[in-house]
Amino acid sequence: MNPSTFFSVLILLPALSVAASAAFVPSSPAANNEQVSGNASRGQVIFDGKGNCLSCHRVADQGSYMGPDLSSIGDTLKPEELHKTLVSPDATVSPQNRLYRVITNDGKAITGRLLNQDIHIVQILTSDAHLVALKKSSLRSFDFIDTAPMPSYRDKLTTAEQTDLVAYLASLRGVIKQ
Repeated sequence: MNPSTFFSVLILLPALSVAASAAFVPSSPAANNEQVSGNASRGQVIFDGKGNCLSCHRVADQGSYMGPDLSSIGDTLKPEELHKTLVSPDATVSPQNRLYRVITNDGKAITGRLLNQDIHIVQILTSDAHLVALKKSSLRSFDFIDTAPMPSYRDKLTTAEQTDLVAYLASLRGVIKQ
């Protein structure tokens, strides 16, 4: 890529400084208090391993900044909503969590989460936690990707594994283990 394409490229965001500066969201009044079938401990093993969820999501201080932080997802979504997101992500992923792709004038594609844009600049957080700011005049195209970045786990996990994963996600209430 031509170096003049970049308006600025910021250094790798240190995970600690980002985590420390992020506002911690307390439990909402509409906290999910439903009983959940499944085993949250087995669900965490799936989340960390077979599900490969940390490659896009964060829980506490672990994982990627590419997808939403799930540290308190149990306070936000009910178990049936969590399950629907696992098996039909295109139907449930909110617009702010869609990926954004830019193509530079020299043909390089950069994909990430759109953080900001104005009439001159587009700022994207890439999967490797680089904040990239590009002049729109140096871009051939820029827009949201239509499909959800999250794969469907309908055929990737058994029904029992899905139930355990939902139990783990429902248990995430913003409490960081010490």
